[in-house]
Amino acid sequence: MILRQNSIKKAIASLLVSAMLVSFGACSNNPKYQFENTESGRTWSNPDEKYAKLVKIYGDSVCTGVIAVATDEDMIYLYAENELEKDGKTYESEDTIFDMASVSKTFTAVAVLQLVEKGKISLGDTLDKYFPEYETGKKITVYNLLHMNSGIPDYCNNPDPFWNISGEDAANKKLSDIFLDKVSDEEFLQALYKAPLDFEPGEGYEYSNTNYHLLAFIIENVSDMKYCDYVKKNIFDKCQMTKTSSMAKDDMTYVPVGFDEYVRYGFTDENGYPAGPNSYRGDSGIHSCLTDMVKFDRALFTGKLLNKDSMEILLKDESGYCCGLMKDINGYSHSGSSFTCSTNNRIIESEEFGHIYIITLERNIAAPDFDSDDPMDGTSYTPGVFKDGVYTNECAGLKLKIPDGFQEIGEEDRDEMFMYAVNSTKGEDKKRLLATEYDAGFWLKGETIHIYFFNRWLGSKDGRNYTAEDYLNDYMKFEISSLVKDGLTATQSDIVKVTLGGKEYLRVELVMEAGSDEAHVYYYVRKLDDNLMLMIEADSMSDKRADYYEKLFME
Repeated sequence: MILRQNSIKKAIASLLVSAMLVSFGACSNNPKYQFENTESGRTWSNPDEKYAKLVKIYGDSVCTGVIAVATDEDMIYLYAENELEKDGKTYESEDTIFDMASVSKTFTAVAVLQLVEKGKISLGDTLDKYFPEYETGKKITVYNLLHMNSGIPDYCNNPDPFWNISGEDAANKKLSDIFLDKVSDEEFLQALYKAPLDFEPGEGYEYSNTNYHLLAFIIENVSDMKYCDYVKKNIFDKCQMTKTSSMAKDDMTYVPVGFDEYVRYGFTDENGYPAGPNSYRGDSGIHSCLTDMVKFDRALFTGKLLNKDSMEILLKDESGYCCGLMKDINGYSHSGSSFTCSTNNRIIESEEFGHIYIITLERNIAAPDFDSDDPMDGTSYTPGVFKDGVYTNECAGLKLKIPDGFQEIGEEDRDEMFMYAVNSTKGEDKKRLLATEYDAGFWLKGETIHIYFFNRWLGSKDGRNYTAEDYLNDYMKFEISSLVKDGLTATQSDIVKVTLGGKEYLRVELVMEAGSDEAHVYYYVRKLDDNLMLMIEADSMSDKRADYYEKLFME
């Protein structure tokens, strides 16, 4: 699958509901939308014929939560799983409140640029202006924080260097203290002042929550307001986001599941909700719903929150990250993941419809469809190893020379990205994905390499009769359908045989287009034994083509 960073999901939808008409707000006397039950949940589609094309594209979208598809003028499609909110009476709806997690960063970026417009912040301000004790801050700017190229380590996802600790136990203890609001701002800043940089400011890219946590401090400094009060007055209220909050507790209405381990580690409260409202400000911590997020997106992209110059700054792609958004081939997006829910906010730029907003808010559910949690059980699969720039997998007889500059995608990120794709599918496509092991991934701006193993006995109707060509053909149908939902045009080449590293593969190319931009994706599939297939996917938004990737295969 074509994995995007706007994916951070861990859920599988598998609910059966009765075939009757219900409303999203089932307990409301005057529901705005009337919904029809389907096998996977409850849906509403705009009946206006001018939106028939969009309904056809998005009308089968599902998740373990709620989805909205909208334009600047109208709601196009809504989906909700057939689950109750925490009151035990109200069905999940467009008004169900979720933890927006890292999608909150978009709000922080907007707040900073509003203050730039007012002359209270300059993008060139160095951090020592706001944190005088931060000696290293003399070479880090607000601009660096916004674009994730400061070099400051992530206090949350890479705690060891930031907090000067070592080992999993120490990291878990520190994270628990953070999530339970036991770490003061002063303790955070003292750790910052001593933390080494991962690279010189402006000379690399690294997604780091620390950047946006510091931006919240700066917002509070120059506005003389709490972060939560600033975003309420200057963003939520302006957008009439009446159900949205920041740094709040106990206002979320979705129902977490599968959170016992998080409670045990002290990462959530006893009900699976985020426990420390102060610890998340800036980089996370906003709670919202579909209705309000559509209002926010519309206001932002129609010029109601920032002027034209500020929007250009917000959307400037710098080393892989804009400001609180990531650039896609035909728009922008940001995803988020807390322990018990995941979020995605995607904005597609369409010549026909203007902006298309796709918002997904869902519960993280660990519920595999098979008897075994591990699709590789009973197969010859062994994990690959990445060392000294070479990825090696003994069970596949595979060696790949990974080009200089590529970074390895961590296991947790791979799981989250992969499960986003799983959660967005159903039927045979889902079965096929759930029989797949995402073994390794590597990325550089504009390029990614992914390595998968597929248990064809588990993931297909035909079992061992399921050929590599069958697999590629089914995958192309799935990929093209997914890309069309993203507003892209996709064309597939013929399947051809190629010999790489002394072994024969089937190769197919997929070309994605959005206006004048295009990306090329190459898939290489090889049967390993009666159970396993290997697939290598190389995605390129640069000028790299098949010959570049095929030179990476080693004898």
